[in-house]
Amino acid sequence: MVRVVPGASRSLDYRAWARHVDVVSWDCYPWPNADPGDIAFLHDLNRGLKDGQPFILMEQTPSSQNWQRVNALKRPGVLRLWSYLAVAHGADAVMYFQWRRGLGGCEKFHGAVVEHSNRSDTRVFREVAALGAELEQLGGATIGAVTPAQVAILFDWENWWAIDAAVGPIDPKSYVETIRKHYRALWQRHVPIDVVFSDSDLTSYKVLIAPMLHMVKEGLPERIEKMVARGGSFITTYFSGYVNESDLVAFDGYPGPLRGLLGLWVEEIDALYDGQTNRIVMADGSGSYSCARLCDIVRCEGAKVLATYGADFYAGAPVITQHSFGKGNAYYIASDPEDLFLEQFYASLLEAQDIRPLLQTSPGVEVTLRQTETQRFLFVLNHTAEPQDLVLDAPYRNLLGSGDLLQGTIVLASHDVMILQQINSS
Repeated sequence: MVRVVPGASRSLDYRAWARHVDVVSWDCYPWPNADPGDIAFLHDLNRGLKDGQPFILMEQTPSSQNWQRVNALKRPGVLRLWSYLAVAHGADAVMYFQWRRGLGGCEKFHGAVVEHSNRSDTRVFREVAALGAELEQLGGATIGAVTPAQVAILFDWENWWAIDAAVGPIDPKSYVETIRKHYRALWQRHVPIDVVFSDSDLTSYKVLIAPMLHMVKEGLPERIEKMVARGGSFITTYFSGYVNESDLVAFDGYPGPLRGLLGLWVEEIDALYDGQTNRIVMADGSGSYSCARLCDIVRCEGAKVLATYGADFYAGAPVITQHSFGKGNAYYIASDPEDLFLEQFYASLLEAQDIRPLLQTSPGVEVTLRQTETQRFLFVLNHTAEPQDLVLDAPYRNLLGSGDLLQGTIVLASHDVMILQQINSS
């Protein structure tokens, strides 16, 4: 086993590295106030490195870290919640750094199972021990279970490097932040999501999102076209289709080899200053949304205009387009929209592809899926500090509880977790 750490590190292409290792593991050290959707993305990224194979959470702190600007404690219940967040997204083991706080050195104030007091009656020790007992009770029920996803988001390290190395039109370009933004809009819909790469097999997906696909590698356009032609949906954004693997711009302009699929070409790119925005005005009159950072000025070559810009000299120009291709559609988002647009856009797109949420929940409650050949497990995680009602769509048994049958409306306590095993109707 070789460790792969620490998630979305810029310095190494972990997809290339993963081909040469048996098991992927990584160290998860988010900010104490991190968005759980961002943590989920990193787990899914590591699960994707070996095409959906379960991974190991090699390190997490039981309490606090010591190297961030503010090293707040994990609140009661959060260690358990974030441990199961990893399991929900494909981890087959969760471990800690460190067993005992060192007496010296740079990590003597880093969290540990055993504090400097050397006692076993501390809050942190009790939480670790309780989680260990619960995992022992769970046993191997979810070991080897996979996540069957029909939705994928494309990430590529060499694309990231090419984007950051490009001088202009804006700095920073925020590739990873943009990926996470699109991921969170999907994550909030409670649908399984795979993180895929430029060399991934795309045949099993109904929806593929590739934000800022600046570098388009050889063979990728053809695989995307096949996915769309059989009925899939492809979504990409501004700053896509600009260069090839040699970082050379397509001779006939942007979006290069994606031009026929998207049914448009990009004439100019406007960069907006911090605080400056434009508007996305929906063509059907359903509303308008703010957009910022970059604005592609596009000309359609068969694409349908779903929305136009609301301001500046390019007001009325297309900003959201849809192009029919075979049995499917390719969409272009020509600017960086506010979160609400992405949430509503992807909700509509998933519905059109008949991809339904695993369960309906209140905000702050996450639902994800792992399954074996014979069993299906829903992980339900309450990321809020308040109890939340949950309406079940079928009878389930909570593998982390007493094993009682659950159905109808149940209450999920603050920072609580349930692993729901669906009861076969037969």
